Amino acid sequence: MKTNDRQIILQAQEFARSVLERDSSGHDWWHIQRVTRIARILANLEGANVYICELSALLHDVADEKLNESKEAGYERVQNWLMQAGVETSDRELVLEIISTMSFSGGTGNTMRTLEGRIVQDADRLDALGVIGIARTFAYSGWKGQKMYDPFIPLREKMTREEYRSGESTAINHFYEKLLKLKDRMNTESARLLADNKHQSLELFLQAFDKEWAIGNNAYLSESPIHRGNVTRVHIAFDDSTAGSLKLMLQSNLGEIVVTLGDNLMVGPLPNDRDFSHSFSGRNEWIQERYSTAYADDRKQSMLQAAFSWHIWPQQLMEVPCLIWAGDSASEQLGLRRLLSLMPNHPDAMVINATSILHEQDPNTWYKGTYEMTPKKLQTVLNVSELVRLSPEEQAGYREEWSRLLNEDGTLRVLKGKELHTVSESYYDADILEAAYRVEARHGFFKKSARIIGDVIGNGELTVPDLFVEYRVRHLIREGALVHTGDLSTMRNYSVSLVDTSIPEEQWSHEQRLAKVVKVRSLLHEMMEINLSEKDVMEQLSQLDAAALGLPPSAQPEVDEGGIQALLDELLITYQQHKEQRISIMESLGKMLNHMHQDTHKE
Repeated sequence: MKTNDRQIILQAQEFARSVLERDSSGHDWWHIQRVTRIARILANLEGANVYICELSALLHDVADEKLNESKEAGYERVQNWLMQAGVETSDRELVLEIISTMSFSGGTGNTMRTLEGRIVQDADRLDALGVIGIARTFAYSGWKGQKMYDPFIPLREKMTREEYRSGESTAINHFYEKLLKLKDRMNTESARLLADNKHQSLELFLQAFDKEWAIGNNAYLSESPIHRGNVTRVHIAFDDSTAGSLKLMLQSNLGEIVVTLGDNLMVGPLPNDRDFSHSFSGRNEWIQERYSTAYADDRKQSMLQAAFSWHIWPQQLMEVPCLIWAGDSASEQLGLRRLLSLMPNHPDAMVINATSILHEQDPNTWYKGTYEMTPKKLQTVLNVSELVRLSPEEQAGYREEWSRLLNEDGTLRVLKGKELHTVSESYYDADILEAAYRVEARHGFFKKSARIIGDVIGNGELTVPDLFVEYRVRHLIREGALVHTGDLSTMRNYSVSLVDTSIPEEQWSHEQRLAKVVKVRSLLHEMMEINLSEKDVMEQLSQLDAAALGLPPSAQPEVDEGGIQALLDELLITYQQHKEQRISIMESLGKMLNHMHQDTHKE
């Protein structure tokens, strides 16, 4: 840059600062600084005239009609300064052309003729995006006296320049009317790349704003800043994983949204919505008393968010078609029953059991719940499903089921077949002890609690939360069925091993007795596996022909051909007698232990 050009740039900085340093509309001196810096970088990247880009960026808001009596007055102000500063005529004309045509103007602005004009326009638009762009939006709206958001002020899709400047709008509307459109209106490749991340910041902010607008809002569907009453169908998920997959599946389906009604109702006292404050408090206390103190605040926060959702959504859902995703898991089926009890006789509610549908397609595949499925799998389910509205009678049946479970007043519920049952908290204790035996946490060898808990959940058709299983692990430790090393505050900080108690039988706790039963069951299972392996070996031996072995003559007469065959025959006879007796005993033992195992679930 020539010396004289540099001097003019310094003078332009002082002029712009003097005009804009007290501005509070988001078009202040620091906005000018940021735009100028970006313009300088883009000019170097794109091979433009850096001097013209910097000078135009410095002066572009001095002439802005928002900050002057009129567009013409602003233009004349800059023109006079350029002449006084001694800017060459050709450069002056180029700068004036740029600052007079770069405005967004409600989307009606002109296309920039020169590369320098396109660069300065890109730099100005980039400063309207991202986190700084969000801050500037609210500064400008406050300066104009506009509301932050009003759901009853509609978006303006097409505007004249005058409507854009003077029409009624809000800060949030401005995102949709201008800011979200800027990414696709960048002129240069460099600016388009820079705009991508900044545009994502706008989208994330709007999603967060929309989410907070929904809190406690019984009119959310009509007031939502994102949806604005244009929802055509709501998909209901009962956990975050299912909701996330559904959102990915539906990302191109305009008008379809996902609502998450969380809180795994499989464990803890059920929330009674007719006496919500009391039942919510009782449920919260039950969970906090039993679960590890680690992440207690996060659990409370999750429960609170779930309570808000259950409180505000059911009534709103009566207004729109609902597709309820409830697979063959206790948590999803419980959520289904609670939801239908809160929106009785919904005119357009449907249920889709994705786990059953996929299992019917492929009997060798079984999912524990909808939460295990990818968006692609969920789309497959939706494509093949014949969606039928729930009849009033079917909805009444679900409500009766929910009422029954409430009256049973239990703290653990499981799905047996297609039926929900209230069971004892100790229901999974035997599974925990069997998992400990299976991973060889015995005979003084310790295994991480987290590994045992993972084995319980991974090897069983369970949807029980890992925190509940961990609570029962600590219970088994307290009752002497397991011994531990390490810190019990979190499951990853301690290890456990099965206990072989030496105290008299009459002093065994229920849990210690259960541990003994589990040990025998596990040993019996190992014997059955050995028996199967042994059976295979003996069948192969029975097919041997001693003469076909081709053994050389032996000095020991008992090893001759006849002796070998005789010994093999004797082995097979004794094995068969022993096998029949052993199988009979093992079958009797198995029946007795299964009966004892079932009894432990009832205690």
